[in-house]
Amino acid sequence: MLALILILAAGCGPEDTRTQLRIWHQKTGAERDFFNERIADYNAAHPGLNVEALYRETEELRRLFVVGSVGGQGPDLIFGPADNVGILALTETIRPLGEVLPDSILARFTDEGVVRWSPDASGEGTPWLLADQIGNHLVLVHNKALLPEPPATMDEYVEMLQASTVDEDGDGRPDTYGLTWNYREPFFFIPFLTGFGGWVMDEDGTPTLDNEATVRAIRFVLDLRDRYQVIPGESDYEVSETLFKEGRAASIINGPWAWAGYGDSGVDYGIAPLPLVTETGAWAAPMIAAKGYSVNANVPDAKLPVVRDLLLYLTGTEVQRAMAEELATIPTLRTVRNSNAVANNPELQASLAAAEKGRAMPIAPQMRQVWDGMRGPYQLVMNGAVTPEEGARLMQENVEKLIADTFL
Repeated sequence: MLALILILAAGCGPEDTRTQLRIWHQKTGAERDFFNERIADYNAAHPGLNVEALYRETEELRRLFVVGSVGGQGPDLIFGPADNVGILALTETIRPLGEVLPDSILARFTDEGVVRWSPDASGEGTPWLLADQIGNHLVLVHNKALLPEPPATMDEYVEMLQASTVDEDGDGRPDTYGLTWNYREPFFFIPFLTGFGGWVMDEDGTPTLDNEATVRAIRFVLDLRDRYQVIPGESDYEVSETLFKEGRAASIINGPWAWAGYGDSGVDYGIAPLPLVTETGAWAAPMIAAKGYSVNANVPDAKLPVVRDLLLYLTGTEVQRAMAEELATIPTLRTVRNSNAVANNPELQASLAAAEKGRAMPIAPQMRQVWDGMRGPYQLVMNGAVTPEEGARLMQENVEKLIADTFL
């Protein structure tokens, strides 16, 4: 009887009367730690509110948000890359920013910081996403103890990689690799594709993958592994991170979300643009995109003031300046972008130099089908199951089919 009374009493605790705010995001590593600390600060300063932040992997984030929002549910804010905007706007699962913030506030942000899109690509487009950073770009990160200076060209880089790949115990397997990266994901293939003159789609959203540029880029990646043997035989994101953090890789290809973690691991690292591809004279250009917040279409008007206040806090001066200083992210507020926090930060200046060589990621909703359609054939090529020519053809066919199935 006593136990029953205690259980019933436990269920009769004080009701949480605070206004609940939820954010889904895909921040990882040091960026996630920073984000959670700022959410805790916000909650402490607003006792009448309770902000809950939930991490979801990027693909899961978009898919579950669309399902939830279409069903009248989902978080108040979603944080993610700009290539989500097309599909979220098309499914009417997010609100236009013009319903949330006046133009006078949007004008405080750089052009890239306010992500706009319209289905017919007319005019400047409707604003849908407010970014707290731009870039999301891949760079060359080098361990200064193993690779003191970054290369200027890809030919020079291959020579450096061969010199820094070392089999210390003579067992026929390198103990230190020249380079590592997540070569299971097509996003990390883009700099090689652009370096050989390729791109993912034309201005009409039609995929452009079955061509000589894609084949040459694939061959180069395979050469790094099979001919020069300067990258691991297998490598996903976790493996590549471990190798670099443990000092068993002289360099890694990764983005700003990871850099602070390398310093925390004790690696004295430098950042540089990915090299110029000698054969083509083109830079190995990464995709450049904004990352930021969109407002769920289901947020009622009565709740907008508190959602607006939270959105302005997360993209505001204090948070963006601290992000620039601690995470080396490129700010989107004009005042922070032009501040000493950026001008006096060597790492951030190196990141900006790399970003200037990048290419803007298309906002078109077909980008989701591009990633999904490229992934399988790319992995087949890396597994040796198909030739580079077959891989390029399969990428094209897969993406075309997914686009046709999605946009009937």
